[in-house]
Amino acid sequence: MMKKLILCLMASVLALTASAQSVQEQVAGIAAHLETNRISLRYDCTFTQDAPVKLTGTLLVQGTRYQAKGNGMEIYCDGETRWTVDPASKEVYVEEAGGLEELMAWGDSLTDLKLSDVRYLPLSEDVSAFRFDTAALDDDWVVTDLR
Repeated sequence: MMKKLILCLMASVLALTASAQSVQEQVAGIAAHLETNRISLRYDCTFTQDAPVKLTGTLLVQGTRYQAKGNGMEIYCDGETRWTVDPASKEVYVEEAGGLEELMAWGDSLTDLKLSDVRYLPLSEDVSAFRFDTAALDDDWVVTDLR
């Protein structure tokens, strides 16, 4: 479920409509910079698909890559592979990234979206922030590779 929540958030950041005009403008501005900047921001929203869940966290985006952290979960995506990490449970799910299409599917489930601390940073060739190294984990972790 957390993966759906973060994907839903990403869909909104990638230009889905939001309830308030100022948020729509903010989202449109962010979407316009996806290919020219590395973008970091804080988000607050409610995911309403099954039962309302309040989400708060940070998002780092560069092109098709992203890193989302919030509500005790972390998601890393290098554009090809997605790692969904639950540090408290010491679990990692590794999957093929589904591209923007998977993100757009959850857009109608977000309400009360608030974006803050939006920063446009220079693009970086160092994309390590968008990968998760499962080889560095100890034996207490469960890694499920679904690729």
